[in-house]
Amino acid sequence: MCVWHWRKCSCVFMFCVSSAEITGQRVEMDDGKSGYVGSKVDLRCRFINSSPPVKISQVTWQKLVNGSKQNVAIANPSLGVSVAPPYRDRVSFKNAAVRRRTPTLEDTTISFSSLRLSDEATYICEYTTFPAGNRENTVNLTVYVRPTTQMSLSSPTLVARSSNLKTPVATCISANGKPPGTIRWETRVPGEVTTREYKNSDGTITVQSDYILVPSKETHKETLTCVTTYNEEVYTDSVTLDIQYEPDVTVDGFDGNWYLNKENAQLSCQADANPAVSLYQWRLVNGSLPTYAEIRDNVLMFKGPVTYDLQGTYVCDATNSIGTRSGSVEVSIIEKPLPQIATGDVISVIALLLAAGVLLGITVTVLVLKIRSKKDNSSAGSPSGKMAQPIRKRTGDDIQHSGRFYEELPNTADYVSYRLACNKDDYPEPYSPPINPPLTFLPQHPYPSSQTMPSTGNNSTNTLSKNTFAPPSHTTATFKYPSVPGLAPPPPGGTYTFPKEQYV
Repeated sequence: MCVWHWRKCSCVFMFCVSSAEITGQRVEMDDGKSGYVGSKVDLRCRFINSSPPVKISQVTWQKLVNGSKQNVAIANPSLGVSVAPPYRDRVSFKNAAVRRRTPTLEDTTISFSSLRLSDEATYICEYTTFPAGNRENTVNLTVYVRPTTQMSLSSPTLVARSSNLKTPVATCISANGKPPGTIRWETRVPGEVTTREYKNSDGTITVQSDYILVPSKETHKETLTCVTTYNEEVYTDSVTLDIQYEPDVTVDGFDGNWYLNKENAQLSCQADANPAVSLYQWRLVNGSLPTYAEIRDNVLMFKGPVTYDLQGTYVCDATNSIGTRSGSVEVSIIEKPLPQIATGDVISVIALLLAAGVLLGITVTVLVLKIRSKKDNSSAGSPSGKMAQPIRKRTGDDIQHSGRFYEELPNTADYVSYRLACNKDDYPEPYSPPINPPLTFLPQHPYPSSQTMPSTGNNSTNTLSKNTFAPPSHTTATFKYPSVPGLAPPPPGGTYTFPKEQYV
């Protein structure tokens, strides 16, 4: 038997617990809950398996703070519902049956509204029953705080200096976050990033990130974007850099074609500056401006025709609140105007050059492909390992009777000149034999070395082959040619013999 006295049990308490565990009676709650500051969250609590039936005397919600318990809300069948003053406007029992005159207390879930950072803690839901005793469970409530993001220029005035010193140009802040947010930068401008965290008294954390670079004209009007990530939520903010710098000056108007008596000549001073140029000044190096020169803001105009007096170096000084910078141009005067090339003609010439270049490229490509193809065919027709065939030397009969060699023979005039030069005794100098019919053959190599024989003083009974080369002591060549109408007949034997040196 157990003796109960407001959450206390006698020495037989362990027997009571064991009996309850056997029946499976328990308090069911979530493992953990979370919510953002200002939002609403439900803390679930239910009494499970009240068999055998038990009487629920009271349900108490408590907050565990530094090891001690603080009451939050109580539901009593006889006394009704009571909420502690700190939570009275923000905590209520969700189940309407709890608030009836005859309440049902199996489900005593409470709703927290307008969460605060101070609400983060461990909460206890305790059931007081008879005769089973007390049953309880706990749930951890985590409160998150979305940070506020802010981005701004680090200084209202950013000036490009010649010292090239790095300076913070923009600051991005993720303030009072729990947990803290993370910051990264997106920009085309190269620079450095420094990030710091500050812990606040209420448990939140503030993150500050600075973007550092060298202010310059090139970074003017560039955009810096700060990207803050918090619990998979992404926030972005951007600023545009406003960099002030001295004027960057150039002088336009002189095209190298200022000639005598030219009209309406003028120079223009162009300045890129931030802030804008407030003053333009013109001057001539080593001299004074011509009396007929007129200054109109950034334009220097020359009234009347151009003369040689205009020659010289003209300087334009441009000034803004940051400083003064100068630009110059050397003006020279020529006697007559230079010929002008029409823009259309220039375009046509360029187009022709491009077309010629393309055509040349195609031609070179085709030639290279043909050469490679010939090399490939040659190597394919001569496999390695096959012995080269000896070259057959052409005989006189081949040359005279084979049509496949005719294309290698010289023309008729060369042939007649050849005979006249080799046989001067047979043909008197003033005599020009007619060339009829035309001759179309003559050996390309008249003295092949394959057939040779020694010379003899008398006529030999051995007859040499036609078109053979039979050198005497000083090496001679023998040829046989067909008779030509109108020419003297050949010597006896039908051959001409002459020294080799005459036709080498």
